[in-house]
Amino acid sequence: MGTINLTCTVVTDPDSFVAFQYYVKAGEVFDAKAYANAYKLNRNDLDADDVRATQDAAAKLGAGECLMVSHSIAA
Repeated sequence: MGTINLTCTVVTDPDSFVAFQYYVKAGEVFDAKAYANAYKLNRNDLDADDVRATQDAAAKLGAGECLMVSHSIAA
C-alpha cells in the first residue's frame, strides 16, 4: 500500500452528514492509531506530516466545531 494522505475540514454541524465520517470534537486530540483502526489501515502508512497537521488543526478547534478527517491513498 502507498502512503496514506490525510485531509481535514472544520465543520460546525457534523450531524448533517449521512455517511460514516471520522470526527474530532473540540477539546479532543486526533488519535492516528484510532483513525487507522476505524478504517482498517496500517498506522505506519499514514503520512507523518499529515498526522501532525491534523493534530494541530484539532488543537485549534473552537467551541461547537469538529474536525472531519478523511484520507486518500497515494499510488
